Amino acid sequence: MKEVSCQFRRFAYPYLVALAMVNLCFYKYATIHSLFHSSSSSDVRFNIYGDPQIEGDAKLHRQPWVGRFDLMVNDYYLRHIYKSTIDAFSPHYVVTMGDIFSSQWVSKDEYYRRIHRFKWISNRIDSRNATIKGNHIYFYLAGNHDIGYGGETRPYHINRYLRNFGLLNQDWIIDLDAGKNSDRQGLHRVATLNAMNLDATRIDEYRRETWKYVRHLAAERAKAPEIPLLLFLHIPLTKPAGVCEPRPATRFKDGFVAYQDYLSPATSAFILHCLKPTIIFNGHDHNGCLAMHSVDESTDLPIHMSGLNKYLQSGEDLCQLSLEELDTYSSEVSTFAQNTMSVVNGSVATTNSSWAAIEVTVRSAMGDYGGVTGIFDVGRSGSIPQESSSKAPEVRREKILHVVNRREVTASANGYRYQYREVALGHHLVVRIVVIINLASMLVLPLVWLLS
Repeated sequence: MKEVSCQFRRFAYPYLVALAMVNLCFYKYATIHSLFHSSSSSDVRFNIYGDPQIEGDAKLHRQPWVGRFDLMVNDYYLRHIYKSTIDAFSPHYVVTMGDIFSSQWVSKDEYYRRIHRFKWISNRIDSRNATIKGNHIYFYLAGNHDIGYGGETRPYHINRYLRNFGLLNQDWIIDLDAGKNSDRQGLHRVATLNAMNLDATRIDEYRRETWKYVRHLAAERAKAPEIPLLLFLHIPLTKPAGVCEPRPATRFKDGFVAYQDYLSPATSAFILHCLKPTIIFNGHDHNGCLAMHSVDESTDLPIHMSGLNKYLQSGEDLCQLSLEELDTYSSEVSTFAQNTMSVVNGSVATTNSSWAAIEVTVRSAMGDYGGVTGIFDVGRSGSIPQESSSKAPEVRREKILHVVNRREVTASANGYRYQYREVALGHHLVVRIVVIINLASMLVLPLVWLLS
């Protein structure tokens, strides 16, 4: 018996040490990552969370007991992701990229139950979470599972979203110099855009409101082109097959959008030509993607729009088209987009085209996709063009994009350095196995110890 006891203890000590190390890695994964991947050049930091898609009553109806356990585990899993990465990286902004819930058709009571859970998950003040360290600004995007695609959006979708998550479209200025300089150096414009009602929408009022905001944003960009734009929207811009995982697919019902992987070519062309964003963030595609759009301001092959008796040759021509004209001449605009725009996802890309935009599709925070948080840092990379007494600084068009791997990218543009990287907790099945091993060890080891 004494020999068995010695063998057990010889096995138990290294096992407990190994188990403690595994638990430490999972519990402090974000802190460990921050120690080895710190960004000393960061002036502004965003923590970005893609498509959490919190489930609820439908799952309980399908799987009463298993579903209840799954919801509890998923809530704690997502909360650990939000809380750990917020504590470790101390972001200025905490962004959820849409599809907060798993369905836009839930009842009012269920909607507010999920609101309550999401506040707890996302580390916001609520009755279950009264104290939060830090001073983070939260903002949200509307996804198809929040307000529906264009053909699905109803007034109650919009109203309850506005009451609980804020404006669908908004923009503001961030200052890397914290107001120390009187000129425009160090400024960035951040904008959120309701992508769900950009293309064919059943309730025309919602689409017109969205496009009114797009044109407001285009006017602001035209007045101050030297201020880089960081654009957030739920649905990615159009891309040819093979650049990202989903193939381009759009389905219509009664002439309105019932499903889309990407925004239409005409809408994407307007965003790139008229808003000229520096970095674009979106969600929707749970697998994530990194891409770079190169844009030429004009084409050598003018496109004739017969009904208007004029030609589409430059981005300026495109920006002057009304919404009705964009719809009527969508095929001509698509041809113009093909002639003036290209997109790549290569490992290193440099462009001196008229304009270029980096697009980051944020991988989902769901357990099936590894529980990912996107960390985005903005900082200075060198000298900024100086202002003369009478002219705005020259806008430097050159961008250099370096994709370290499928989950990390750095870029330089306009005198600034941008870095995006993913921090992953791990697949939820691996996390569940570790939890089960912990519970089994807590039950079995003391019992064996006593018996030996």
